[in-house]
Amino acid sequence: MSPMDNAEQIRLAATRMFAMHGFDGASLQAISDQVGVTKQTLLYHYPSKDALRQAVLDALFQHWRSRLPKILEAVTSGHGRFEALTEELIRFFESDLDWARLLTRELLDNPKGMRELIGTNLRPWIMLVAQYIREGQQGGLIYEDVDPEAYVLEVVILVIAVVAGHAGQSAGLSSPKPGAMRAELTRMTRTALFKHESTAPSAR
Repeated sequence: MSPMDNAEQIRLAATRMFAMHGFDGASLQAISDQVGVTKQTLLYHYPSKDALRQAVLDALFQHWRSRLPKILEAVTSGHGRFEALTEELIRFFESDLDWARLLTRELLDNPKGMRELIGTNLRPWIMLVAQYIREGQQGGLIYEDVDPEAYVLEVVILVIAVVAGHAGQSAGLSSPKPGAMRAELTRMTRTALFKHESTAPSAR
């Protein structure tokens, strides 16, 4: 295994371990054992546990930023923008369920710091959707007291938590199917945002 392969395999193993056991619950020795390298080899690539944690988060958000053009296209495609937003968020986290578990743990351990980190990495998206919300507020479609930027960030966190919870359930009848989960998330996000049909203008 080449040095580059070692670094990559260590980071992937750390992602799984941090997602399963949390940062404090995953030891460097356990991560090393998972990869099949010595702890000294791990420390050669990542001088500390904090450095490894940062590498894991950097890789996650780098992949997220690479997906932003597709997500931005989805939320600017006309009708059904919020359905598209929720679908793309779920697809991203379903593509690697460890990411949802990892961010859920990080949000519990460091809520303020992680909210800031998520907000920074999604800023272009957040600002675009926030503008759409303001237009809806001006048109009387969306509740006036909704804070646009805060709302979009809360949707992201909600999706992360729900996907992580869904992934943690054992398979069986009690586990909702992805389609049902997506429909429920869409309903939740729309209910908190749009006025009821009886009070809002007829056209959306």
